[in-house]
Amino acid sequence: MTPTRCSIALAVLAAACGGAAARPTTTAVPAGRPPAGPATPPVATDATAVPAREPALPPAIAFMTGLMPLKDTGVDRFRLQHPTYDGRGVLIAILDTGVDPGVDGLITTSTGAPKIIELRDFSGEGRVALAPVTPAADGTVAVGGHNLAGAHRIGRLTTASTWYAGMLRELPLGKPPAGDLNGNGVNTDAFPVIVVKASDGWVAFLDSNLNGSFEDEMPLHDYRDGRETIALGSKPITLAANFSEADGAPLLDLFFDNGGHGTHVAGIAAGHSLFNVSGFDGVAPGAQLLGLKIANAARGGISVTGSMQRAMAYAARYAEQRNMPLVLNLSFGVGNEREGHAVIDSIVDAFLVTHPAVVFTISAGNDGPGLSTLGFPGSADLALSVGASYPGAFARPVQPGTAPAPDVMGWWSSRGAELAKPDLVAPGVAFSSVPRWNTGDEIKGGTSMAAPHAAGLAACLLSAMTQEGRKVSATDIAQALRASAVPFRGESTIDDGAGQPRLDTAYRWLLGGHQGSAYVVRVPPPGVSAAFHRDGLRNPGDTVQSFQVRHVAGLRSAQFLLKSNVPWLAVPATVAAGARETEIPVVYRASALTAPGVYIGTVTASNPSDTLAGALFTLPNTVVVPYDLVTAPLFDERRTIGPARVQRYFLKAPSAGATLAVAVTLPDSAAQTATAYLFEPNGAPFRGVGHDSVVSLGGTLPGTARFVVSAEDLVPGVYELDVVAPPLSGVTATVRGALAPWVIVPATAGVEASTSGPQGTAGRAAAMLVGAERSVAVAGRGAPAESVTVRVPDWATQATVDVEMAREQWDDFTDFGVTDFDSTGQQVGQGALNYAFGRHAVDARATAPLRGRPLTVEVLPAFARYNGAHPWRATVRVRFLLAQPRSVGGESDVRVLPGGHALIPVGRPPDVTLPEGFTPLIEVRIHPSDGIGADAVRRLPLP
Repeated sequence: MTPTRCSIALAVLAAACGGAAARPTTTAVPAGRPPAGPATPPVATDATAVPAREPALPPAIAFMTGLMPLKDTGVDRFRLQHPTYDGRGVLIAILDTGVDPGVDGLITTSTGAPKIIELRDFSGEGRVALAPVTPAADGTVAVGGHNLAGAHRIGRLTTASTWYAGMLRELPLGKPPAGDLNGNGVNTDAFPVIVVKASDGWVAFLDSNLNGSFEDEMPLHDYRDGRETIALGSKPITLAANFSEADGAPLLDLFFDNGGHGTHVAGIAAGHSLFNVSGFDGVAPGAQLLGLKIANAARGGISVTGSMQRAMAYAARYAEQRNMPLVLNLSFGVGNEREGHAVIDSIVDAFLVTHPAVVFTISAGNDGPGLSTLGFPGSADLALSVGASYPGAFARPVQPGTAPAPDVMGWWSSRGAELAKPDLVAPGVAFSSVPRWNTGDEIKGGTSMAAPHAAGLAACLLSAMTQEGRKVSATDIAQALRASAVPFRGESTIDDGAGQPRLDTAYRWLLGGHQGSAYVVRVPPPGVSAAFHRDGLRNPGDTVQSFQVRHVAGLRSAQFLLKSNVPWLAVPATVAAGARETEIPVVYRASALTAPGVYIGTVTASNPSDTLAGALFTLPNTVVVPYDLVTAPLFDERRTIGPARVQRYFLKAPSAGATLAVAVTLPDSAAQTATAYLFEPNGAPFRGVGHDSVVSLGGTLPGTARFVVSAEDLVPGVYELDVVAPPLSGVTATVRGALAPWVIVPATAGVEASTSGPQGTAGRAAAMLVGAERSVAVAGRGAPAESVTVRVPDWATQATVDVEMAREQWDDFTDFGVTDFDSTGQQVGQGALNYAFGRHAVDARATAPLRGRPLTVEVLPAFARYNGAHPWRATVRVRFLLAQPRSVGGESDVRVLPGGHALIPVGRPPDVTLPEGFTPLIEVRIHPSDGIGADAVRRLPLP
């Protein structure tokens, strides 16, 4: 959910598409830190100013070529037919990294009203600690140990004898732009701040030019009072003020968008005359915006404790006080560990029950195309979970006489399986507004971009119904969008939900007098909303699946008309609806589900009294028959994959300590491209360092993608390997997958090897010293950050940092930040978690101050409930790696009979100075004697 982790990497998209055209921007983070939340834009890796850049392409060209993809959902036609139904009178709240109020396109609505009517910070990132001070008679005031002139100017605005002083420091704000607010190339500036109570409320003065005087500074009031802003540099970040009080003293939060994500999202939802180009609009240019900052970009773009919950409540109060229809958009999220159990999902659902008129669009996540990858809070039952399509305008630029390229399913978009989600999809790439410091990144992609498109559609429908004097609920709007949607050919309901909406069709659906319905579906006993058998039908009872259906809002049907879309699923033709809950049995024909592959079938329920109203709910059923690599390797030669299609392979790796090796090869790699993904049994991306879980191949890149899941990283269960073809051309791929013939586990006397299959094996084993390792158990006290400090050895070339917690505990959070600092307080790495396990790397060679000095790993929880912080536990493991491994005991022959085991001798490690608390880290590798098959490999600490 870090923004969601909901924007995706430009490099990954470009490679997957053959690099033919402009692609969405960088990743990490707002559901969250893409590929899973928002995107943190590419910023300087040191404390230098963000370089000036030109736009990705001229905005007028972007407008004319449809890079704000309004045609894809029929917005352009609808606007011609109904020019005033453009969101006017509707409020869209953007819960994100912030929204920059100084950007062309976010100044006024289509009616000339102010576009951004409120900015409010719930992240605490811009909080300035204040303390009482008394101005001196000579016209100075002490701030941060320094006397500053200009107190007389401030004194003319207040009669209070007690003033409040603080410092706005760049260093805690991380990387540029916030880490270099004035663009002077360093991130250690501190700006003195004075806050006083004036006749019109609290007001702040900043020594913005650091000249030691407030005489030349302008007062800054709360944004809601006069929409005042300031900027401190030549390529600035825009600052606004939020004031509140505690015991009569002021609290100051400076609001800014230092992620760029929220401003981009806002432009998609409701921009008007973007880039000052007439007609270049977002989906609902008449709507007004609330910019609600929930994310701390300095800690990886993560949401913070209670920020989502507080922002939701604030938006609802704001809209109710002004009697305005409200749409919320949250392009944030993280990965589900246990679908149906996240605390934030229950908060979202409770909020929507309490506010039945509020439409809530949430990005599905960017961990696709793997199954069961949809993140929370997009998994909330009553929210509109929005996946992403890939607009044809980005696949092939519009040219005269050439048919436009079709939209296709966004391959990165998270999928359901344990969840009957997403609800629908919308264009997931757009050329949209960005802050001035983010110029050049106008094209961003991900489900982060799809959700605000859907929010804009909802705002247009609400605007239309309000102007026509019709009262509709959020359930009606959601049902209208789903009923109007067109599925993508070849995709299932767990890929694209109902499909991509058409605005004019949704409008006609509402005019037709149909009523929306909301049902909650549960599959016992886990409590998820869809049936997912990841390891086939293992028991006789698995052939009958029971679903419990409960009506929660809107029209209640007395009877359900049921229809299955595949022959292996059987359901009753009709079922009478129970008073509170209805049980619906679904029967599988097991004889049709034997060959390796994935089988997806959906039961659709409709109201016999109004079949044109669309589906009341769906019952998705997914059965995976994996390749059992213990009995035979996978070899699929020259598989043809159609344009934009995903070829899925499920690989069963049942033994802890085994090594899994996978290769995807393009026989004609010079002429073809593809992207390969590997997912762990819980749906999380394979835990390699960097982008090892996603590999682009072909074209100018290597023709083979290889994944090796070493024994210490292997999670017993069923892995998913996906090969994705580009959107406009198919690909031919050869896929191989196998388990190495050995299982390697630690033993009392060293390291032990046994067979991973039924055959005896022989090989050559070698043990090498590769570095040092230390694991630290962290007992969190609640909301505060916790830290682990280690010393970096002189010989280290890289550090890897793993953070892991119990899967059950993950449900309590909306985010979990992991940030690395050197001894001076400079950030040297980030790895915010997207699941209960996360890994990232720090290059010790590129960061000279690290060598021989302390490295501090800070872990920061973000609890879903504002007052819900409680003790928590996690394990932080730090590994330092040598530039060149060193032999430990030489090589030895290993021969293992079926059912037996063999000891691998490990000698005394070479004399390497270890930091305090670290143990030697060795790598054991066994190579087959016949040279056939994969090497077994495991890294483990010596006792």
